[in-house]
Amino acid sequence: QRFNLPTAGDIWFVANVGEEGLGDLRGMRAVVERLRSQLGAVVVIEGCDFGSLHHQAIGVRRFRIDVTGPGGHSWGNFGTPSAIHVLVRLAARLTELHVPLSPRTTFNIGTISGGTSVNTIAQHASMLLDLRSVSSAALTELVDEVYRLVEEAALEYPDIHVQLVKVGDRPSGAIPREHPLVQAAVAAYQMVGAQVSFQQSSTDANIPLSMGIPAVCVGLTDGGNAHRTDEYIIPVNLSRGLQALLLLLLAAEAIEDR
Repeated sequence: QRFNLPTAGDIWFVANVGEEGLGDLRGMRAVVERLRSQLGAVVVIEGCDFGSLHHQAIGVRRFRIDVTGPGGHSWGNFGTPSAIHVLVRLAARLTELHVPLSPRTTFNIGTISGGTSVNTIAQHASMLLDLRSVSSAALTELVDEVYRLVEEAALEYPDIHVQLVKVGDRPSGAIPREHPLVQAAVAAYQMVGAQVSFQQSSTDANIPLSMGIPAVCVGLTDGGNAHRTDEYIIPVNLSRGLQALLLLLLAAEAIEDR
């Protein structure tokens, strides 16, 4: 507005919530639901990874595994099945799952919780499980394997209740590298001297891509140690990242591919 830059259509600047953790992209789902009839393309911003370009969204399924049992005193009720003991045995089996290197497929147990005290046989324990793949078929196979292991654990411990609850479903989607939006992002990066790196990941772009709406995710600057407590950002490339973003937005709003 300040410089009266010409635009062929409207550009919406939207902030949302729920991209990380158990948010399940609920913010971006609401954005697309509200603006879908007006969307020609979507550009998602990533703080780090200057030069990264995401146009293929991987599928993600997230589960909570709950284990409950009778519990009791660690001495007086010794031998009573512990929810924690059952859960950690199941967790160990999950870590032995075989997944393909190609198509890339991963799993992770992110948290484990449960129990009441050191001298209590746990009545409840739970863990959160993250499953990902660039292939929908491979992800389905992995989910089926998890269900199988949970069912085996439930049969093995009849006095214990084992439940698998889906807590996240981030859909996959993609546009080809030759798509005008991807090429516009490449050109914008090159204009500011960035080295372009094509990536596959799960971001807010999953939602529009899964619905057939062209979308990319681009990084504005550099950083490291993602998803660690010592994660950091280096702002030195931020000005170039913002320049690339402006160029991309001006190109993207002219792309008609509804």
